[in-house]
Amino acid sequence: MRQRVTNEQIRQAKSVDLLHYMQQYEPQELIRTGPHDYKTVTHSSLCISDNGLWHWFSQNIGGRGALNYLIQVKGMDFVSTVRHLCELENLTPVPFQPVKSRATQERTHEPLALPVPDKSTETALQYLLRRGIDKGILKYCIEQGILYQTTRGGFKNCVFVGKDHTGTPRLACVRGCQGTFRGECRGSDKRYAFSIPAAQDAATLEVYEAPIDALSGATLRLLSGNDWRIVHYIALGGLNYIGLDHYLEQHPEIRNLRLRLDNDFHGTQFAAKLVERYTVQGYHLQNSPPRVGKDYNECLLEHRTHLPINKPHEPKQRFI
Repeated sequence: MRQRVTNEQIRQAKSVDLLHYMQQYEPQELIRTGPHDYKTVTHSSLCISDNGLWHWFSQNIGGRGALNYLIQVKGMDFVSTVRHLCELENLTPVPFQPVKSRATQERTHEPLALPVPDKSTETALQYLLRRGIDKGILKYCIEQGILYQTTRGGFKNCVFVGKDHTGTPRLACVRGCQGTFRGECRGSDKRYAFSIPAAQDAATLEVYEAPIDALSGATLRLLSGNDWRIVHYIALGGLNYIGLDHYLEQHPEIRNLRLRLDNDFHGTQFAAKLVERYTVQGYHLQNSPPRVGKDYNECLLEHRTHLPINKPHEPKQRFI
């Protein structure tokens, strides 16, 4: 059945002010640039004003309100965005506190609001299997507590968790098992991006934009006949350095960065920035966008169409 939203839900979603939304649900993204203006960490040319307007100068687009922003900047579809904004709880203005130092950030960061896990992971598993990801890799993630299923508003979602060095969840992002809904949970700390460390000390880190792409890259490595745990994996959760910088601080053995960002304008531009940023720090950079498709999940799905039937782990060609 086609998903629908009511006129009242649309009216409610349109009434959500973008700055209030960002201050409560993504405060780590805001950087004050003036008495009434902010920019975001992820997109330095994206400006938000306290009069409700926003403008992304590098893309020459803009608008008013959280609904417009989530559709145009985050790429969410209309129905999922309306439902998301209507389901938010306690969306009220909060004082904005600019972060002056890492120590201040750690003292004042809001606790992570993890979604309540379902008793089963069946729907999330079936969804990710349809995306071509290996069942054994998914089982590993579930056992490690970095992947589980939750239900909100009658919709099943995958939850991808980023943990700190003690194993404490510090970030969680949600991906709907239907539609294109994506979101980050309140209180998420972007330093702790979704990641899978190598089984042993490894010098290579593969960098992806989204958790599903990272899991797709791991699956492609497995399908190519290689041990998928011989490298590190990280999903930045967008186009920003925060999680990558922190992961490299925690893993000084890493010297090689393999960039596997989306094969589109934004991914290409950000990959060039990463090459420049980390080459001067002494890292060896390899830019490896997907050979086919927009991202590594599309690449994986295309690769699977050429695999022999009933032989899911026999490689057709080597991608790694």
